Amino acid sequence: MNWQYALLATLMFLLAYTWAGYPALLWALRTLIRRPLHSACAVIPAISVIVAVRNEEAQIGAKLADCLALRYPEGKREIVVASDGSTDATDSIVEAWGQRHRCIRLVRTVGRGGKSGAQNLAAEQARGEILLFTDAGTRTRPDLLEQLAEDFADPRIGLVAPVVHFGRFDSAVSRSQNAYWRFELWLRRMESDLGILATASGAAFAIRHRLFRPIPPQFGDDCVVPLDVRLQGFRILQDERAIVCDEMPHSIQGEFRTRVRMTARNWSGILSRPRVLNPLRLPGTAWGLLSHKFLRWMTPFFLAGTFLLSAGLACGGRLMPLFVLQLIFYLAALIGWRRSRERSCARIFGYPFAFCLANLGFLLGVLRSILGERVVVYK
Repeated sequence: MNWQYALLATLMFLLAYTWAGYPALLWALRTLIRRPLHSACAVIPAISVIVAVRNEEAQIGAKLADCLALRYPEGKREIVVASDGSTDATDSIVEAWGQRHRCIRLVRTVGRGGKSGAQNLAAEQARGEILLFTDAGTRTRPDLLEQLAEDFADPRIGLVAPVVHFGRFDSAVSRSQNAYWRFELWLRRMESDLGILATASGAAFAIRHRLFRPIPPQFGDDCVVPLDVRLQGFRILQDERAIVCDEMPHSIQGEFRTRVRMTARNWSGILSRPRVLNPLRLPGTAWGLLSHKFLRWMTPFFLAGTFLLSAGLACGGRLMPLFVLQLIFYLAALIGWRRSRERSCARIFGYPFAFCLANLGFLLGVLRSILGERVVVYK
């Protein structure tokens, strides 16, 4: 019986550390240690804006207009659209824009290379010192490139991650996930200030061209590209002034598929760079990846173990309150799921539901990665 208490205490400690202890430690360290930025000479770097697309005829025009609205000196900016075997009017639309604006170029993959293949092709042909990767559905503020150029004036910065703001919170899923995303951004800000950040959002990020390494198709760009930057000894900055806008999945199925895919690709992606987990090489980053990523992805296993152990002990008349609290939480999640399916207001029940939905995605994503399934997708 003692081993059950010990295991239960361990699982509960891991849950508490992952979701409360690690954030508290980050906050405490950030108040004591903060790595300031150092600007170098005010050289204006050439920037290549890279947009990987497939069959985006509905929004590629708006994306190109958004890119052209970015303030930056003439001749220092180019827009490279990498078409991954588009079969609609995407390519012809980009070519028409390119005839009117010399800074717009279209490159095409041979066959299907996925999003990573399109990004690799564009990076190979880009002329800029800085590469800004951004999605077709992402919108930017006009001062984005100016902010990025200012950030890269510090020679220690290898990658800059703008802050992604999501819109259209018209469903219980998207509203609850927005709360989760705000927590995620807060963690990344703490890690960025400490100089241990090793992640970025695929919606938009900028990297020094010379630091870019080809992205394997089975891994996400938002995972392995930051890891490669850290392994080369450069810092990743999350700039709160650099703002881009995107949209969250609005359906339960869309959010769930996204969570499974991202977990599977990122789990495998980090393990493909084992040196980044070496505490003797990058102690802060290794600690951050273990606490922020791996332990979070293991949360569903911790939750399942806690529930089963407490259920067994409750049957023997022990720790009944703990078991009842879990039942109440999962019942609230079930109510949130039911209301979300019926498109009615989930209110407070949306938060436990969103938490459980995310953890179910973590569970399947980890299992897919462990089983060796290769996840090659466009987005």
